[in-house]
Amino acid sequence: MFFQADAQADSNQAPAASTQAQVVTTSANTQNNNYQSLNVSSTSANDAQATTQSALAATNDYAVSLNADNVQAAASKAVVSTTPSFSTNQYNVTAEPLNGANGGNGSATLNTAGLTASQRAFLDSIHDGAISTWKQYGVLPSLTASQAIIESGWGQSSLASQYHNLFGIKGSYNGHSVVLPTREVYGGQSVMINDAFRAYENNSQSVQDHGYFLYANSRYHNLLWKTNYRDVTYLIRADGYATAPNYTTTLNAVIERYGLTAWDNEAFDTNTGHIDDLSVHGNQIHISGWHAANSYDSKMHHFIILLDGNTKQELYRTEVPGTYRQDVQNAYPNAQISGWGGFDLTIPYSSTFAGKNIQVVSRYTYNTNGEINGGKDLYYSPVALTANAGNLDNMSLDAQTGTISISGWHAADTSLNKGYHFVIIYDASKQTELGRYLVESSTRNDVANVYSGLYNAAQSGFSLNLKFDPALAGDQIQVISRYSDSQSGEGNYVDYWFASKTFTANQAFLDNMMISGDQVHVAGWHAADQSVGKPYHFIILYDATTGKEIKRQLVETTARPDVANVYGDVYNAGQSGFNGDITVDTSSLNGRQLQVISRYSDSKTGEGHYIDYWFKPVKVTIK
Repeated sequence: MFFQADAQADSNQAPAASTQAQVVTTSANTQNNNYQSLNVSSTSANDAQATTQSALAATNDYAVSLNADNVQAAASKAVVSTTPSFSTNQYNVTAEPLNGANGGNGSATLNTAGLTASQRAFLDSIHDGAISTWKQYGVLPSLTASQAIIESGWGQSSLASQYHNLFGIKGSYNGHSVVLPTREVYGGQSVMINDAFRAYENNSQSVQDHGYFLYANSRYHNLLWKTNYRDVTYLIRADGYATAPNYTTTLNAVIERYGLTAWDNEAFDTNTGHIDDLSVHGNQIHISGWHAANSYDSKMHHFIILLDGNTKQELYRTEVPGTYRQDVQNAYPNAQISGWGGFDLTIPYSSTFAGKNIQVVSRYTYNTNGEINGGKDLYYSPVALTANAGNLDNMSLDAQTGTISISGWHAADTSLNKGYHFVIIYDASKQTELGRYLVESSTRNDVANVYSGLYNAAQSGFSLNLKFDPALAGDQIQVISRYSDSQSGEGNYVDYWFASKTFTANQAFLDNMMISGDQVHVAGWHAADQSVGKPYHFIILYDATTGKEIKRQLVETTARPDVANVYGDVYNAGQSGFNGDITVDTSSLNGRQLQVISRYSDSKTGEGHYIDYWFKPVKVTIK
């Protein structure tokens, strides 16, 4: 007789052994417009098995069963899908302009690569003045900037650094001047002369005076208000501003190298903006953003118009008061309206908007009815009011009751006027619906706090207790939350497909195995999700040396509350114990590798459908 120590699970089980799967649920992250409205196998109103779960809140014992016909249909089908689809939580609530002009603040689109900090600072010091002199005098900003760079050596010449004369303009300014040597070209010869140059208090004065100088001298009138920089650089040389023969070429090279036409675009037209938020909050649509434009004066009205982004049909218009935006004012200080071009409004959410791509149009107009009259329209990219988000908080098996507890939330913009909330159990492996259940949506203030931009977020919760069924074991099972306008769950609906879970947990432990005479005593426990519907529990002795079964014996399962405490989400954990003696010719086992197999089967013979757990083999030594 010998006593064999406790045997652990075999890490190199035979191919028949099952593996354990983890619970998979979705997470509530940033959302997107791409929701799925896939059609599961449809059923008629009579077959829908729409079981109201109002009693569920009162008792945890109540649980619904799967549709027997659907289960049978799934059982007879082969696996057709190994990668179930699922919904995402991402959606967009912001939009850029489609027809905007000058989307930057000028310097943002310059080519400043390779410039030093002082050179960039120099550009900043002349930017506002260059834009201003275009509006006052019609002097192209790129001409102003390129001349300032060339004439002053990026503000580092003695004339510029000491006297802020950036353009080499001669004479005096408000009675201030300085005499300095300068090189001029006469008759093709370069000569050095002394001459008086204007002196300024800062760079802004120099830029402003440069614009006025060109505006006040009639010989430069031919270059004012021209928008092609090559025309302007040619004319200023031809008009006698500079005598160097390559002056035009040099100006063009500077403009092109540093992208100074960005300042021209800024000065010509500002018509840009941004939709910061277009989303559903409770029973209202919230719209906020801004519109900066040059084509504006104080007598105009500001309208926000909503269009169907697909058909371009107008859905709504309203006049809005200005909402001040310091950030916009900082970015577009020279626009006729920028800071006060902000808008923030809410309007009732209705079927007019639900599920549509909403395009916002911001309009400045003299007309009080919002029709076009002066000003400019700004069209933003459409935003889809199809936000669809959810989270499966729990999908776990209660080993004590044999029920699956399902809970989570689902909020969707297009659930408006869809008063029936269903939870659908779907076999993703067989692509077959197993059952659908009408549930009462519950309050979820936590969801509303995080996802305030989603319709029905505050009333998006759901829960369901489902009797565990053999059809759920081994296949990829998905929960689908559906809002429908039909009592059958068909009609018009919006779905959220949660990630699938496979119930294949298979856990066991051999507490002890002992040989005494011709008796092999075994004790332990075995809990497996796929043991559902398999009432016959066998202990099989297996000769791992020869690869042959020695004997199998039917045993009674016993209560194991200690196992249930640890593996409470594995089916039958609370009733997973076994303890029995198997009579065999023990003398024939000496020196062999003896292996214990725990098997749940739906057949009295231990064949049919079964789930095994193979314990680690041990060598038999009989003394």
